[in-house]
Amino acid sequence: MIKKNHKIFVLISALLVLLFILMPVFNDIIQARPGGGHSYSGGGGSYSGGGSYSGNGGGDGIGFLIYLLFRELPPQISIPLIILIFVLAYYVQKRNNNGRNLILPSPGVQARTVRHNNIDDDIRRLKQIDVNFSKVLFLDFVASLFNKYYTWFGTENFKNLSPFLTSEEINYSENFGRNVRITEIVIGNMRIGEINFLNDTIGIAVDIEANYTKEIRGRKTRYILTERWYFNRKNGILSPEPEKMQKLACPNCGAPANFTDSGVCKSCGTEINKGEMQWFVKKHIILTQSVFRTEGLAHYEPERGTELPVIYRKNMMLYAEEFARRHNLDWNEWTEYFSENVAAKYLLKIYDAWSRNNLKTVRNLLSDRMYENMMFWLNTYKQAGLINKLENVKIRAVRFAGIDLDRFYESVTVRIYVSALDYVIDINGNLKGGSAGRLRNFSEYWTFIRRTGVEKDDYDLASCPNCGAPADNIGQAGICEYCGTKITTGNFSWVLAVITQDEVYSG
Repeated sequence: MIKKNHKIFVLISALLVLLFILMPVFNDIIQARPGGGHSYSGGGGSYSGGGSYSGNGGGDGIGFLIYLLFRELPPQISIPLIILIFVLAYYVQKRNNNGRNLILPSPGVQARTVRHNNIDDDIRRLKQIDVNFSKVLFLDFVASLFNKYYTWFGTENFKNLSPFLTSEEINYSENFGRNVRITEIVIGNMRIGEINFLNDTIGIAVDIEANYTKEIRGRKTRYILTERWYFNRKNGILSPEPEKMQKLACPNCGAPANFTDSGVCKSCGTEINKGEMQWFVKKHIILTQSVFRTEGLAHYEPERGTELPVIYRKNMMLYAEEFARRHNLDWNEWTEYFSENVAAKYLLKIYDAWSRNNLKTVRNLLSDRMYENMMFWLNTYKQAGLINKLENVKIRAVRFAGIDLDRFYESVTVRIYVSALDYVIDINGNLKGGSAGRLRNFSEYWTFIRRTGVEKDDYDLASCPNCGAPADNIGQAGICEYCGTKITTGNFSWVLAVITQDEVYSG
């Protein structure tokens, strides 16, 4: 009886694996639009990894299951099941290679809202402990560390990260990074997944969606991936001011990261012990990874989230009242003004620049990370000989979904409902995807940020907000070439920081 039950268990396990293989077949992503109607992945088959730089993931588990099928089940059952596994795996891989990225169903709106509210409560608690904590600045720090980690991986400069990494991470670079070079790093999205409060430590887990090119002994491969980074810091520490958080710097003197192997700053001589002055990475793991492909750039699927209800931030009106008090304004009047003069104007101008394949004209409206993300996709289209056009753009509605306030930054998230002609052509003008004659209705969540204390809600979108010169000479770093001022950090007015598709937005 026990033997029979065991065989039934093995059979059920096999069927569950088959279901796992089949589930992604029924879920396609939408391509096109800045920030994207594409998911951040582009194309290719994904796999789950169990640790940093994991291999092709999943293969060992299926191999073990096949071994169990052979051992535990009679041939008339095990052989057909094994054949079916290989056929389905081949079918899924073929679909991936044809440019369709396959994803598992995202959590429902209610589940995502609950998860976001829990994180929001934890962030509010963290601000009570650390009055300097800013989600905007913390994610800037995470982005800087992620970029330097991979830029310096396997090089002598990696030691400059010693105050921010465990010895295991440092040793990993020394042991496995000698023949690896990672370049063209682009971060697509970052979100705080959990916050843990321990007796003497605070931990934050951040999920990072990114892509980069990895070169091993002269062979280059571009990957898309999602990683989870676990940050720790001692309790009772105040976060550094913006100038020490927006770049990787010594948390004591603010000089660019230049440390000895033992973590001593070469500028001020201070030994930076892990977690005593700044966050450090306890570990990081790769959740998903796949080879990046461009075959599906022109592929369109029906919009999936347009009819979903707006996800509002918990206690949003309390933050709105605080914002109104800060700026001595009427909230309802201000939201109407913001909708028309910031959200709508920015979207129309950014969409126009996207369609013209020229973001230089809107560099002053985009945060650094948003600009890098959009430039990556524009260059990807260009390399594939394609252009994504957005024409006859009409703003149907703007709904305020969230507002956040901290000591250094304010952020506003609006859901913008749009109708537009959204299609892809090749360099000869031939239609490759979408429709040049049928309007497409969709919505996106746009998050804008601005430094606390700035009163200006808008400015001439064609001018530098500092010197008033034409915004036609702003470099990739967001610095006006006329006055030398960096204008893309929200120091003068709102800049667009994040675009999130409605079907995956969680707050």
